[in-house]
Amino acid sequence: MKRLVEIQDVRLVGPSITLGVGDVLLFNGTGGHVQSGDHILEYQGALLRAVLGDDGTILTPQGPPNVVLFRARAPGQARIDVIQGDPWHRSETTTLHIKVEADP
Repeated sequence: MKRLVEIQDVRLVGPSITLGVGDVLLFNGTGGHVQSGDHILEYQGALLRAVLGDDGTILTPQGPPNVVLFRARAPGQARIDVIQGDPWHRSETTTLHIKVEADP
């Protein structure tokens, strides 16, 4: 079974994370990118959370992106950056090593 791994604060994570192929990493953040291993881990983008209202409309707050997604594509190792904080004034970048293991 593939997993959605949600990380609220990337600063509290150790320097590496081990995933399985097909797992998705969800970070609270404003941006990110793959430094190395983009064939191993795919950056899905920085998104803005929204909710579905009672009348079926999608309610979206104003502001910068607040969720960053990466998807594990193949076994191997990758290095990513996750950006948190205000993207225009005070952002903080955290680098993580990601190990992706083949499905059992």
